[in-house]
Amino acid sequence: MNDNVYLASIYRLHGVNFWESAKVLGEQLEVDANGVPTKVTAIPFYFFASHAAELLLKAALLKRGFTCHDLKQFSYRHDLDALLQAVKDKGVAVTAETTEMIARLSDQHRTHALRYTALVDDGRPTYMPPQGPIFSMLTELLLLTRISTQGV
Repeated sequence: MNDNVYLASIYRLHGVNFWESAKVLGEQLEVDANGVPTKVTAIPFYFFASHAAELLLKAALLKRGFTCHDLKQFSYRHDLDALLQAVKDKGVAVTAETTEMIARLSDQHRTHALRYTALVDDGRPTYMPPQGPIFSMLTELLLLTRISTQGV
C-alpha cells in the first residue's frame, strides 16, 4: 500500500478504538485514593492504552513521510520509545509528561509483558498509573495525527 494518508487514517481509527475500549474498562477499575488500580484485573486497560499509543504514534509517523515498510522495521515494531523518538526526529514537539509516560509504558509494551508476564513476579512491577495521565498522553498523541508535514 502506497497511500500513507489512508494507512495513517486506519491506524488512527484503530488507535481510537483501543482507547475507547480502555475507557470502558477504566470505568470499572477499583482504584486507591491516588487513582491507582488495586487489582490485576486492570491489566487489560493498560494493554489497550499502550496499544492505542502505538497505533497513534505510527499514524503520526505515516503522516510525516514514514512508510509501512519503515514501521515494520524491528526497531519500531512495538517500541513506544523508538516510535516517539522518530516523531521527535521529525521536528514534532512532545510534552515532557507524554515523553515520561511513554518511557514508563514502553518496556512492558515492547516485551508484551501486559499480555503474557504481568502476573509473573519477575521483580519488575507492572506500571499502572492513574487513568488521567494515560488519557492526557493519548489526547496529545491523537492531536499529532491531525497534521501532515509530509513534503514540508
